[in-house]
Amino acid sequence: MLTELAQEGADLEYLMVDSSSVRVHQDAARTHRGQEVDAMGKSRGGLTTKVHALCDALGYPLAFILTCGQRGDATQGIGLLLKAMQPGCSCLLDGGYDSDAIREYVLQEGGTAVIPPKNTRTTTIPFDKHTYKERHKVENLFQKLKRFRRIATRYEKKVTRFAAMIAIAAILIWIRF
Repeated sequence: MLTELAQEGADLEYLMVDSSSVRVHQDAARTHRGQEVDAMGKSRGGLTTKVHALCDALGYPLAFILTCGQRGDATQGIGLLLKAMQPGCSCLLDGGYDSDAIREYVLQEGGTAVIPPKNTRTTTIPFDKHTYKERHKVENLFQKLKRFRRIATRYEKKVTRFAAMIAIAAILIWIRF
């Protein structure tokens, strides 16, 4: 249902990608299949799950991917952009998604990559700071998602059930509940 809502009402002038970590509740941490399978990764604060989200120019969710908390952001960037990328679209991503592969993919699809370059780059890559300011909408999306208690603190042991909770929350954001 989320994909149907996204296809009908999405404003694809900008695509914004970001990630946020969600702490796993202690009761959900006891899994028999292994924590890696259920997207639970160890970090300083305990077990976490990272939610990578894609949203449109208005801040409505289009897609998301769940990974272990310690995973890097750049590994999921292309996977999210594949779901909604169109020619002429500007992709606003934070510095964690700064990789040559993501930049090449956006250019091949006819879009514009608005990503601040990492400090480790030998050559500076210019980016539009004015357009980049619009990326606050994806941060607002995470704020809206984390208003739902089951999202803010992951209670589900299985990753499929947690993904279902995020999908329900995303649908409620679309219908402005």
